[in-house]
Amino acid sequence: MKYKDKLSGKELTFTPKPDQVMVKFSPDVDVLTAVKDSEEKQVMTPLYDVAPSRDYGCFQLLTEVVDIQDLSQNPNIESVFPVVVDNEGNERYFLPGEITVQFKDTVSEGDQKKIISGQNCAIIRKQYTPGYYTLGLPATKDIFEAIDDFNALDVVLFAEPSNVGYNDALYIPDDPDFTRQWYLHNTGQTGGTPDSDVDAPEAWNIERGAPNIVIGIIDTGVDLDHQDLQSNLLPRPSGEDWDFADPDLIPEPGPEWWEDHGTHCAGIAAAVDNNTGIVGLAPGCSILPIRIDLHGGAYQNRADAINFVTTIANRYAHIVMSCSWRTSGNVAAIQNAIINANNNNILVCFAAGNANANTDVSPKYPGVMSEVLSVAATDHSDIKASFSNYGSTVDVSAPGIDIFSTVPDDQYEDKNGTSMACPLVAGLAGLIWSKNSTLTNQQVRDIIENNCNNIDGVNPDYEGKLGKGRINAYKALVATPSLCKFKVLGKFKFPQKNAGSSSALTFYYRFIPWPWLPWWSKPRHYLLFLTQKPYSERIYFLNPSTGTVIRAIDPHKNDTIGSMTWDGKTIRVANVTWGAGFINSINPTSGAQVSSIKAPHGRGEGMTCDGKYIYYSIISRIYQLNPSNGAVIRSFPVPGGGRCRALTSDGRNLLFAGDPFQNEIIVFEKNSLNVVCRFKAPGKGNHRVDGLAYNRWRKTLYIANQSENLIYYGTLH
Repeated sequence: MKYKDKLSGKELTFTPKPDQVMVKFSPDVDVLTAVKDSEEKQVMTPLYDVAPSRDYGCFQLLTEVVDIQDLSQNPNIESVFPVVVDNEGNERYFLPGEITVQFKDTVSEGDQKKIISGQNCAIIRKQYTPGYYTLGLPATKDIFEAIDDFNALDVVLFAEPSNVGYNDALYIPDDPDFTRQWYLHNTGQTGGTPDSDVDAPEAWNIERGAPNIVIGIIDTGVDLDHQDLQSNLLPRPSGEDWDFADPDLIPEPGPEWWEDHGTHCAGIAAAVDNNTGIVGLAPGCSILPIRIDLHGGAYQNRADAINFVTTIANRYAHIVMSCSWRTSGNVAAIQNAIINANNNNILVCFAAGNANANTDVSPKYPGVMSEVLSVAATDHSDIKASFSNYGSTVDVSAPGIDIFSTVPDDQYEDKNGTSMACPLVAGLAGLIWSKNSTLTNQQVRDIIENNCNNIDGVNPDYEGKLGKGRINAYKALVATPSLCKFKVLGKFKFPQKNAGSSSALTFYYRFIPWPWLPWWSKPRHYLLFLTQKPYSERIYFLNPSTGTVIRAIDPHKNDTIGSMTWDGKTIRVANVTWGAGFINSINPTSGAQVSSIKAPHGRGEGMTCDGKYIYYSIISRIYQLNPSNGAVIRSFPVPGGGRCRALTSDGRNLLFAGDPFQNEIIVFEKNSLNVVCRFKAPGKGNHRVDGLAYNRWRKTLYIANQSENLIYYGTLH
């Protein structure tokens, strides 16, 4: 699913959601009655309110057996189209059987209608804008095909799908002092540059935080009774001491009467969205208030505080530490505590410091440690704050001037400092983990750093010394892969027990093994299986629902096969032996080798054909190849990190890479290489994914678990 945006020149690709659809109802159908009937029959339910005045709606499918073809047979339904996600992470709601077309203003209305008629389209609506139409397509024409046809005409300014917008209003909290929080939403209200902010409202339309994601404020204590913090504060278990400023005295982590630093940081990260005061960047996350003494306290107590948080981390989905303080020189105990936290999948954020110092020349600890995410400060025009440290050890920047936030006794104040920038980054990490809790701390860190706004242009004297730029919460969340789950529908045994190092799967479409069979008995689809067994390997044709062996062939002249794929005519196989360097084509009936192309040297441990190209893995790298001659079109490391020993395609925009070392499957867009989601492979053992296949008609993924000698199959949700 794709088309080229004629105005921008961008190619847009779309991934269908397997269980959400746009439905257009038949003429003269009572829409509300039809919706009620579908719910009662457990077919689908509306995701958004369906207005009786409209003939369409967005629906969630209620059973796995229902697909678009089934819905199209319903007399109440005229047409159906899946809800899709574009390559920028946006959910798109296209009306089935419709497109919109804008003609250039030099084209007369008469000529416009002739062109529309010539394309066999009907005018559904002539829009208010001159030359702009909503068109109905003939039943035989695909939406994207029609768009391409119109866009190929010079007289057309653009053509695109007929879009429906749901929940498009950007979320702006109604907390009365939100307008003072320029760092979240900068309209120029403080005299700065509009949009020199973290794009919080845009981010909140994607994620606002989850209570099992915890932001640990390791600071001077937090006002436990503050109206804008109280409901987000974690309850302290009886007998547990969260006060490391006064060990063995009062266990409550509240501040001294004169201390407001920690309370201010807590509000920046996660103040409650409650119609009162302000709102934090991650208002749905929880706050863990840990008190330390920044005015004469022992460093070992700070190390204790960090280590304590690490020991209780398994209570929660994830913890982010926000540490807006420094030490005088490197402290081994604190360094060790930070390393320990980092090794336990905690993301540790530290303020870079407020000495206007080049940390390459004058290191400021712990902010210069590679294990922490070091944060510099910027103003409301993205210019480095005059006090902020800078240098190559800085990882990112965030607003840190005139930051309005909570202070004790239900009060609010402006404060300046990298101390204020640090909890913004911690809050962003909380949002990312809220969207996808399967990510590692390094992956969260990479997402934050790789999606900053570059601010070198307005900071020429500090080019490359303010990290990757000023954080952008919206861009980071768009880049965060969604959390997906694999629902196992069944499993069956390998037809041949693995006796080597590799197994392979591929899905075989429309295969007719014996042409003399009557049409009604000809099988259409098979799951092909092979497992490495030197000199006695066979390719098995399996019933994809039961695993029953229908037939098997001997791939002549080929052994130690590590991967295979179906290209529409032949079975392609690759030798797993290092440096073999060939992909051979096998006749699906006889098993004879019919042709061969060159392949990159390495262990051929994953291969798939998307209908146009071959994608070939040598574990550490994936190659896109010309299927005719093996020429390398491009190559790339496994998106999202890891290794690949299994590959398959959905036949459209997605590739699935299997990493048996992490027992994980990574789903990514083949053009942009953006990771869509990742999930753990089912079953037990250390090699749970050594072969992958995808049935694009049933949207079913097959996974070869070599440890158990089982093939699992199911769907993604």
